[in-house]
Amino acid sequence: MSAASQPAIAAGFRVLVHATDPARREAMRKLVIDAGHLPVDSPLAADVVLSDQVHAGFAAMPEHGGQCLFTPRELEVLGAIGDGLSNKMIARRLDISPHTVKFHVESLLRKLGARTRAEAVAKAHEHRLSNTVEL
Repeated sequence: MSAASQPAIAAGFRVLVHATDPARREAMRKLVIDAGHLPVDSPLAADVVLSDQVHAGFAAMPEHGGQCLFTPRELEVLGAIGDGLSNKMIARRLDISPHTVKFHVESLLRKLGARTRAEAVAKAHEHRLSNTVEL
């Protein structure tokens, strides 16, 4: 690992990648690393779980709980929120539309049970410290 990549990982999340297909799991691990996060093998060491399982819409997901599933893009957006960036700045950084950023932010708020961006970052940090994410 190069010295240049160490600060990104230190500032990123510990991500447990869950996929039944080994090739897909490896591709997801690469996405996690490319997003500046650290893939881990234990649910107890993970801040978040990234899964390729499909859920039956937003209503089927709990509003708040220990099992938060984040997409790679949501992790990137959460990191950018933690950096203090506005939606417009996040859109420029990730080369997506501000509307798409807004969608990801709303999804993060719902998944974390937060009402504000600052609360979302704080709750993500709490999850990280308490290791409440389980498979």
